Amino acid sequence: MRQYVINTLTGSAAALIASAAARALPEPVENGSRLYLWFYRFTHFILANFDKAQIANENQPSGNCPHQTV
Repeated sequence: MRQYVINTLTGSAAALIASAAARALPEPVENGSRLYLWFYRFTHFILANFDKAQIANENQPSGNCPHQTV
């Protein structure tokens, strides 16, 4: 039981550190590198930061394009 608690706490701490590191990444610029944009979105998607990953929202008419206004 003790090993389970230690593993759970270690995993939780690692997840928090990884999420904080991903949130510290600078926002991609509009005409920047496509590779960095992919890396930025992929990192936030894997870490479940869907608000930063700009995942398509089916409830919004603009989909996943944050600069488009309807």
